[in-house]
Amino acid sequence: MIVEVGVARGETTVKLLELSARTGCTVHAIDPAPQPSFEVDFLQQQHGDRFVFHKKPSLEVLPRLEGVDAALLDGDHNWFTVYRELQALEAQAEASGGEPPLTVLHDIGWPYGRRDGYYDPGAIPPEYRQPHRKAGIVRHRSELADNGGVNRNLDNAIAEGTPRNGVRTAVEDFLATSEHPYEFRSVAGFHGLGILVSHQRLEESGDLQRLLEELASPAWLNAHCERLEEARLELLARLTPLLRKARS
Repeated sequence: MIVEVGVARGETTVKLLELSARTGCTVHAIDPAPQPSFEVDFLQQQHGDRFVFHKKPSLEVLPRLEGVDAALLDGDHNWFTVYRELQALEAQAEASGGEPPLTVLHDIGWPYGRRDGYYDPGAIPPEYRQPHRKAGIVRHRSELADNGGVNRNLDNAIAEGTPRNGVRTAVEDFLATSEHPYEFRSVAGFHGLGILVSHQRLEESGDLQRLLEELASPAWLNAHCERLEEARLELLARLTPLLRKARS
């Protein structure tokens, strides 16, 4: 079973379902408010019982899912949600006598690695909710910006780098409090990717060991740099006509 938290438009969901068609695994997708272009009915008709969609917050669904082998966490980018998601995955594995799932987390880098973002601030208990407002986030600047910056439409924590603030901080705090031994690897670029796997699960899978070793190899890092450069040039090509128009 693979669990995806945060489907947005469903690009990753489609790739997971392609994997499901080849391997027979089940994909559970969780998102209380997916993008309108996410075609739930079409995917269910196409993939049948291999696809299960939960239109609910992740913290309502994860404690009830048994037998999760892998989880992709890319939903609400704040300390409370991510910390509790990791706890829920671990607790469910312990209750069933299994190992915690291989877990991949997006946005462990800037802008939400050390800063909370809230789609629905009211869903976060007050004691875990950072002071926040709708304003942009600027690189290498803790305070928010009224003009410019990214994600100005979201409620973002006013300060960066404080305790219990951000996705990467949630991972680090979880590792510090869990009784399970984990291996954690991070990949820079595209807002950062974290890979969390228990030592026992890693020892039992030679393929997983080789994959983690490959992430540090010169060949993989060179290919990753090429992907980053391709994305940069594609973005530049899109921005150039807009900049010319703005200057004219």
